[in-house]
Amino acid sequence: MQNDISLPKFRSTDFLKSHVRSILSFYYPQCIDVAGGGYFQHFDGDGKASTGNRQKHLVSSSRLTINFAVAAKQFADPDFLAAARHGVDFLRKGHRHAKTGGYGWILQDGQVSDGDNHCYGIAFVLMAYARTFAAGATEVYDYIEETFQFMERYFWREQDQLYVDVLDADLETTSPYRGQNANMHCCEALICAYEATGEKHYLDRAIVIARRVTVELAAQCDGLIWEHYNDHWQVDFNYNAGDTENKLRPWGYQPGHFTEWAKLLLLINSHSPHDWLTERAKALFDEAIAVAFDIDNGGLFYGFSPSGEICSKGKYSWVQAETIVAAALLATQQENRLYWCIYHQFWQYAWTYMIDHDQKCWHRNLTHDNKIIPPSSVAMGRTDYHSICSCIEIINLLL
Repeated sequence: MQNDISLPKFRSTDFLKSHVRSILSFYYPQCIDVAGGGYFQHFDGDGKASTGNRQKHLVSSSRLTINFAVAAKQFADPDFLAAARHGVDFLRKGHRHAKTGGYGWILQDGQVSDGDNHCYGIAFVLMAYARTFAAGATEVYDYIEETFQFMERYFWREQDQLYVDVLDADLETTSPYRGQNANMHCCEALICAYEATGEKHYLDRAIVIARRVTVELAAQCDGLIWEHYNDHWQVDFNYNAGDTENKLRPWGYQPGHFTEWAKLLLLINSHSPHDWLTERAKALFDEAIAVAFDIDNGGLFYGFSPSGEICSKGKYSWVQAETIVAAALLATQQENRLYWCIYHQFWQYAWTYMIDHDQKCWHRNLTHDNKIIPPSSVAMGRTDYHSICSCIEIINLLL
C-alpha cells in the first residue's frame, strides 16, 4: 500500500512536466535498440529492458516514437527528437512493406512474423509521423499524407463513412469484423495530423468519424458506444462474448473508451466548436463515471455489460489516464469545477495505487481492490503512451 505518499499539486505544469520526464527515465535510453533498430518493447520484472526479446509490435513501435516526439516538442530536447527519428526510421525500414506500402503487425528478429495490415496499428503510424514532424523533423512531412492516402485507398469505405479493420498482407482480403476502436484511434491520429500541419482535410475526416461513432452508431445502443459490429455496421453483441479481458477486442462496454472519446470530441471542439461535440463528450464521460466508478476502491472499472453490470473489474492504467485528461478538458470547456474534482480524485487514485514510484512507470493493470497484477507476456509490450500523452495534453491545456 502506498497511501502514505504525499500528494503533489496535480494541476501544476511543473508537476506534470516532472512526471513525464520521470516516466521517460524508465524507457530512455535503455529502450533504444541501436543494433536492431526501433525500440526494445519488453521489460523484466526489475524494470530492465529484455534485450533478448526481439519481438516488435507495430503499435508499440509507433507509440514509443510518439512518446519521444511529444517530449521532444515539449522540452525542446534534441535527444528525444533523435529518439523519435530513430523510431520513424524503423517504421519505414522495419515495419513498412516497400512494395505494398502496408505495415507488418509483428516482427520477430527483424523479420515480419504477422504481416496483416491493421487499421488500428496504422492509425498510430500516422500519429507517430504527425507528432515527429510537429517536434521539428521536417523530413517526415510527406509521410503524413502518404499514410493518410494509404488508409483512404485500402481502409476507408465511403458508403460507411468509416474505416474497416484488417486486410491481409497483400491488401486483397478484408476481414468482415468492424470495430469502433480502430476508428477512434484514426480520429485521434487525424486530429494530430491537423494540429501538426494545419491542413483542414484531416480535421474534416476526424469530425466525420466522430459523428458516425458517437452519434449515429451510438444510437443503436441508447447513446452508448459498443465496440463490435458486423460488416454492415450493425451491433454484434455476441462477438467475443465472455472474453472481457481480450487485449484489443474485449466484450462489453468500455468506459475507458467513453472517456477517451470525450477527450477526442473536446479536442475537435477546441478547433471547430459545435454544440453536439460538447454535449456528447459530457454525456459519455458522465455515463462512464455513473456506471463504472468504483466507490469502494477508487478508479474506473474496465468493462460493463449491456445490462449495466460490471463484467470486468480490473483497473487498467490507460483507462485512468484517459479519464484524467478528459476531466481536465471538461473542466476547462464546461467551466465546471465538478470535473476538476474528478480530475484530482483520479490523479490521487493513480498516484496512490497505479504508479510504480520505484520504477517510475505506471502499472498496466490492478485488481478491483488495487493489488498489482504481474505483467504477462503481451505482444504489444509496454510504452506508457497513455500516461505520457495525457500529461502533455494537460500541460498544453494549462499553459
